[in-house]
Amino acid sequence: MVRMAHTLLMLTLAGATPVTPPDRVLQAQARRVEMFERVLPSVVCIFDKNLRGGGSGVLIDEDGYGLSNYHVLSGLLSTRSGWGGLGDGILYELEVLGIDVTGDVAMFRLIPPKQPYRFPHAKLGDSDRVRLGDQAIAMGNPFMLSDDYSPSITLGLVTGVHRYQAGKSGNLTYSDCIQTDAPINPGNSGGPLFNAAGEVIGINGRISINRRGRFNVGFGYAITANQIKRFMPSLRAGLLARHGTWQAIVEKRDDGSIVFDTIQSGGPVDRVGVQPGDRIVSIDGVTVTSVNHVVSLMGTYPADWPLSLTTERDGMIRRSVVRLNPIQPKMRKHFEVDQDVNRTQVRRTLAAFQRTVFGDVTSERLTNWNWKVRREYAPGEDGNAKPPESFLLAIGRGAPLSISQFETNGSGRQLFEYDGETAVRFGRNQSDRYELDNEASMILATLYIIFQQLLAPVEDLTLEGVRHAGGDALVGYRFDVDAGATQVAEDGPLKPRLLEVIEWPVTDQARAKFCFDAETSNLVRARVLDTVSGVEAVMDFGDHRDVGGFVWPCSLTVDGAGFHYRDTLSRWEPRR
Repeated sequence: MVRMAHTLLMLTLAGATPVTPPDRVLQAQARRVEMFERVLPSVVCIFDKNLRGGGSGVLIDEDGYGLSNYHVLSGLLSTRSGWGGLGDGILYELEVLGIDVTGDVAMFRLIPPKQPYRFPHAKLGDSDRVRLGDQAIAMGNPFMLSDDYSPSITLGLVTGVHRYQAGKSGNLTYSDCIQTDAPINPGNSGGPLFNAAGEVIGINGRISINRRGRFNVGFGYAITANQIKRFMPSLRAGLLARHGTWQAIVEKRDDGSIVFDTIQSGGPVDRVGVQPGDRIVSIDGVTVTSVNHVVSLMGTYPADWPLSLTTERDGMIRRSVVRLNPIQPKMRKHFEVDQDVNRTQVRRTLAAFQRTVFGDVTSERLTNWNWKVRREYAPGEDGNAKPPESFLLAIGRGAPLSISQFETNGSGRQLFEYDGETAVRFGRNQSDRYELDNEASMILATLYIIFQQLLAPVEDLTLEGVRHAGGDALVGYRFDVDAGATQVAEDGPLKPRLLEVIEWPVTDQARAKFCFDAETSNLVRARVLDTVSGVEAVMDFGDHRDVGGFVWPCSLTVDGAGFHYRDTLSRWEPRR
């Protein structure tokens, strides 16, 4: 546009009739200006309590939650507070939430001046769709130019994807990042990199600089939005986010294949049976092309993330889910979790879940639940499965949870009961009572917590011993009563679904991790672990639909050491 304007000026001075730009050029310019005006109010100029600093950030929701770099907010950790200026010329109090030291990301929240209050915000885009040559727009506060807190804008192209920029001592590592020639200078750190649609595709944080001074020489790097999304639950909950490792080293062979070279005994890759020499076909469905590509991808995953791994050995394709071990970031001072921040995220997660279940109906209107199910069993070691059975799960607010079996003649008898403290099994004679083993007790106790606590009014919950534990994911695995509970879908792994995790004490020695879909807020999984014996059971909830005016999962799959079955709803009787 500058060159066009210069040409028009020369023609005018020479007495020639200026040429009007084509309509499509003017329309493209108008769309770009409109996008700038739309997203500019979401950009934040960040300062400490004494108005020193000069970093940037971006708001991602109307409640004032925003993203920046760890190296921008690290100076505020002693007080967890600072100031954030918006383009409206107003300074807002800023609270530091969770941090990701390894990946150089941090989350903050601007405190609204009144309630209700809606902050301007931008949308996180899908950075996996970014391609070379895409338009890239950087906004922020370079060189402290924004005296009125209105950000500066620079325009350029995406000049590289899947870049890897090593950090120092494992910190501030930029894995699988975006490279751009949009000028990014000191003060731009933590600010957004937008695409042409005005979506945040990355957080700017690093530049290649001239040796004689700290100014940009045409290479800036942004942490991808999709990497940040995986850490978002931890950041919102005020946690110290940890990256994951599969504790293995890979190498490239002469034929170009990428194989495992060294595998640590007992590590994540070793636990799923991968061996040295196995060729890596894909990681989460992404075909790997080099050792650097593998290292770059692996730097984008949180600890305990269920990584979908496809390998090849002797011509046989093998699919596995690898739970990554944590990497402890190196910090000078211990990071203390702000319990108020964490509890706020617990309540936000539970409130969103209850809105999904009840809609406009309050939880007080629902006091009793009857859920009749048909149970199918997975085959045992001998290849045989028990015949299907029918059960009735019943529970009332403040009452024990009971499970009764329906006989073929239509009669029923109570089998199990859990009253919040003790799990028992009844014999043929109801006076015969037996204590259940740990795994069965954990399953009943987890269901009891769901009905008696997760569905109770949020304001009534004490949340003692409860904490938000960050994020998790669902990969493309499914239960198959004909082949077992750990079979992968034939069409390969699905794109992981991000989960919010709340950890809840279930019994004296068991804790459950309740997992909610980050997008829909549905309860989709509970992982319950006996901390003494190490026995774990995984309960997957599916087929969420409206039943009797409430949105509820209509199938439950249990996969544990001694239990492999699926319950499917056959009748639903909510009673008020």
